[in-house]
Amino acid sequence: MSESPSIRLQLLDLPLRYEWKLSRNSTVSKTNGIIRLEWQGICSLGEAAPNIRYQETPERLYDEFHQQLPALLTQVAANPEKQHKLLSELPVCQALKTALDIAFSDLQARLKNKSIAALHGLSEARPRKICYTIPVMEAEEIPAFIERENLHRFEWLKIKVNAETALRMTETVLNHFDGSIAIDGNEAWKDKDAVLSFSQNLPSDRIIFLEQPFPSSMRDAYPWLKERSPLEIWGDESVLGESEPEFWQEAFSGINVKLMKTGSIRNAVRMLKDARSAGLKTMIGCMVETSIGIATAMQLESLADYMDLDGFLLLENEPFGRVSEMNGVVSLTSKA
Repeated sequence: MSESPSIRLQLLDLPLRYEWKLSRNSTVSKTNGIIRLEWQGICSLGEAAPNIRYQETPERLYDEFHQQLPALLTQVAANPEKQHKLLSELPVCQALKTALDIAFSDLQARLKNKSIAALHGLSEARPRKICYTIPVMEAEEIPAFIERENLHRFEWLKIKVNAETALRMTETVLNHFDGSIAIDGNEAWKDKDAVLSFSQNLPSDRIIFLEQPFPSSMRDAYPWLKERSPLEIWGDESVLGESEPEFWQEAFSGINVKLMKTGSIRNAVRMLKDARSAGLKTMIGCMVETSIGIATAMQLESLADYMDLDGFLLLENEPFGRVSEMNGVVSLTSKA
């Protein structure tokens, strides 16, 4: 780049369609960071979806962006071939690092008239079936929620659970939905025997997997549970920005890779490939995101067995229109 591109961060308030409740917290709105990068008449976008689980907040995005960006842009302008290395070494949170990487990757793709998938040597993104996630709620509320949200259009659902009501929630979904389901504990349990008992009380032919039942700090609990559980055990919060195929192979049957945790598209590709080489199944997940983040995640779909990309469907008004969903299938639009 012969001159520095212009770049700015907008903090975008995103009201949700209903309360989004996990085992550890709940919210009715999100504030994500939108990166706008302009150079040679081209405007590219990136998205940061901060997650308080990793000490990320909109305020932290704002502060780190303005502290680090002037020096970064000067360096990238002088050494465009070192862009990925400079971004990876930036002392900012993973969500902001990912947003910057998406924006710069989007810019490079538009300059070369290629897709982001092609830039990384991947097949072009195809429409894919996704799941829809039911947040933590009282079991009695689930049947009406399934009907109101027309969830029968999805081939499979994911359920967010807490330790106390997980069995009732799961049984209720199984009784009111004909497809398969996955169960996401979001680190809700600390008792290994309780999780094992829970997994043994479910019909394994209907359950695709049980995701992250223990805190990520309980690393020894996962190989123990994997050996005993009739359900596949998958990792999410245990899967951050570092590739650990040996541990993953010992602890999980599959992993959930989210761009916002990996720090870059290139790192996400590496982690997905490492997991597959280790014999694990793979899923591409998301935070609550606009279609900027979802469309970028779709570029990696050729590396995933499952797609958990419903975050944009939670928004009251999705502002960018880069993806669409019909009958449980997500596709890129002409705006992507």
